[in-house]
Amino acid sequence: GTVAAQFGEPVPITSAHPAMLVTEPLPVVMNVSTGVEGGGIYARQVARGNCILGGGRGFALGPLTARPGQAAVLEILRNAGELYPFLKGAQAIRTWSGTEGYLPDQEPVIGPSSTQPGLLHGFGFAGAGFQLGPAVGEALAEIVCTGASRQPIEAFSIRRFQA
Repeated sequence: GTVAAQFGEPVPITSAHPAMLVTEPLPVVMNVSTGVEGGGIYARQVARGNCILGGGRGFALGPLTARPGQAAVLEILRNAGELYPFLKGAQAIRTWSGTEGYLPDQEPVIGPSSTQPGLLHGFGFAGAGFQLGPAVGEALAEIVCTGASRQPIEAFSIRRFQA
């Protein structure tokens, strides 16, 4: 949002900071990623047996750093134990948080700037950047190489926030 504003395209973006943790290695019982609708918790297990769990919110330490709160970590572990019995009593061995950008409509901005030729936007993924990143990268690369994307991305234009 800050970069877009520097080019005369301010957007009402806010940040959130997901709480994440990794458990100690456990017997492998999950071979899929799972999540609860609405984002309450999600989980996946790696081949070594550790589970990566997320849910709840951390807090910002500064503009580029965040940390999960103790209450959020404990809630993730409690919820995980209720949903996945093999996780009852599992210990967290590492925690972290990141920064996610959220726009009011929960949709990202993807595509050309409306004020600066050659500037392309791709931000505000509302926690889905890892999932959407490859497709967004392809669409933006097509714009760079051919001047247009084969995918219909107009709905994600930054123009939707201009008065």
